[in-house]
Amino acid sequence: MKQTLYGDVLFLVNFSMDFLTLYITALILHRSVKKRRFVLSAAIGGVYGVAACFMGGALIFRIAVNIAVSVLMCCIVFGEKPLAPCALFYGTGCLLGGIMTAVFGMIDSIPGTRTVFVDGAYRTVSGDIPVGWSAVVAAAAAIIAVICGRYAGRKRETPEYRVTVTFRGHSAELIGICDSGNLLSEPITGRPVIIVTGEALKGLLPEEVYLWLLSGDPLDVAGLPAEYIRAVKLIPAESVGGRKLLAGLLPDSVSVSGEEKNALVAVCPDISGFMGCDALIPAVLCG
Repeated sequence: MKQTLYGDVLFLVNFSMDFLTLYITALILHRSVKKRRFVLSAAIGGVYGVAACFMGGALIFRIAVNIAVSVLMCCIVFGEKPLAPCALFYGTGCLLGGIMTAVFGMIDSIPGTRTVFVDGAYRTVSGDIPVGWSAVVAAAAAIIAVICGRYAGRKRETPEYRVTVTFRGHSAELIGICDSGNLLSEPITGRPVIIVTGEALKGLLPEEVYLWLLSGDPLDVAGLPAEYIRAVKLIPAESVGGRKLLAGLLPDSVSVSGEEKNALVAVCPDISGFMGCDALIPAVLCG
C-alpha cells in the first residue's frame, strides 16, 4: 500500500516539539537562553525528523545518529557541557512523547485517519488520511511553541527583589528572584549564598577577580590580589550535573530590598541569567 509523508508538516511538528522540549529543559535548569538558539536547534531537529524517514543502516547506527543530533542540539542551546541538559532533554522528550502518543491515538480513532510508527516516531500519513488532521496536530504544536517562545523572553511572574552588593567602596544593583530551591550556605559560618551572574558583578570587581569568578576553577587563586583572597569563599554545590565548587566572595555588605543581610555571593559561570534576572536569592533572605 502506498503511503505519503508530508515533509513540511513533519518538519513543523518536529520543529515545534523540539522547541517546546528545549524550552521546558531550560526552564527546569533555570537557564536564560536567547531565542535564536532555540530556533536554530529546533530547526536541526526538524530537518533530522524528516531525514530519519529515509535513513537506512543498522539500528545501532540510527540510534547513534539520533544521540549525536540530540547532543548537537543541546550544545547549541546550553553550551559546551551538554551532558546533564541532554539527559534532561531526553526525559522531557519522553514525557511530551507520551502526550503526543495519546494525541495520535485519539486521531487514529477518528474515521478516515491513521498513523504509523516509523524509525522510532509516530508519523501521520495520507492516502486514506485527510491532510487536515495532520495540519491540525502540526498547528497545535506550533501554537504551543510560539506561545512558549514569547513567554521565554518575559520575566517570571514572581516578586522581584532589589539586591545591592557593596565591595571595596563600589556597589552593584541587581534584580533577584526568591528561589526556595537555593539552599546553598557557606560550610563554616552557615551564611546563605546568593547566586548571581558573572555579568552582574563585572563593574564591581577588578578584572582579575572577575575573570577568576568566571574561570570555573575556584581553587586557582594565585593571580588574585591579597586583599581579595581573604574574601574568597568556596561554596560546595550540587546540581543536575553533579557536585562542584562555586567561587564565592564575602562582600562588605549585602542588602535585599533595602534590608541588610548577612550573606555571601557566588557565581555559577555556565549560567548567563535567571529568567531575566541577575540573582537567585535563598528563601531565608526574602522575608
